[in-house]
Amino acid sequence: MPISFDLVRQQWQRKLIIVAAVAIGLGVIMGSRPISSEGNFLHEAVERSGVFLILIGILGRTWCSMYISGRKLVSLVTLGPYSISRNPLYVFSSIAAFGVAAQFGSIVFAAICAAACLAIFRLVVTHEEDALTQLFPGEFQAYQARVPRFLPDPWLWRDAETLLVRPDRVQRTFWDATLFLVAAGAMKGVEAVRDTLPVGPFLHLY
Repeated sequence: MPISFDLVRQQWQRKLIIVAAVAIGLGVIMGSRPISSEGNFLHEAVERSGVFLILIGILGRTWCSMYISGRKLVSLVTLGPYSISRNPLYVFSSIAAFGVAAQFGSIVFAAICAAACLAIFRLVVTHEEDALTQLFPGEFQAYQARVPRFLPDPWLWRDAETLLVRPDRVQRTFWDATLFLVAAGAMKGVEAVRDTLPVGPFLHLY
């Protein structure tokens, strides 16, 4: 059981790091403005594209959970989305993070947030891969050599003939993922508070 405990600990570390990153992001929002103002075509296009990406992130995470929920420490999942990327859940989370940050109206800020998200996940993945190597010696190394860590390779797609789904786990993943929509709404609240401050922006972002 020490391996499973390590994975749980890494998940908590990931959450703490993400909270710290969010705090930094909020600080950037409070001290900056996008180049394009609210109501501008570019500003609105960035925001609406962001909402679309959030929905992709939510649906993608839910889709991935159909394959892996309840199986992470029992068997090595290598089919469906896991046949084209070893960490599709993190990929979809980064897409959703881009969408949330895009509600600020800045492509640069959104790209920085998505890149930061992937950087955080890369640290977590390193520890998870060590645990998976111990759990599935040989099998995981072969999977590691065949499938990219993050960037999906659709040519590698392989699916299962049948799939045993844990509805409770899938539903929980879906509702957890909808927090990205809540975060997008909260972005508007943060901007409203920022606009009441008497201090001007320190930074303008495209």
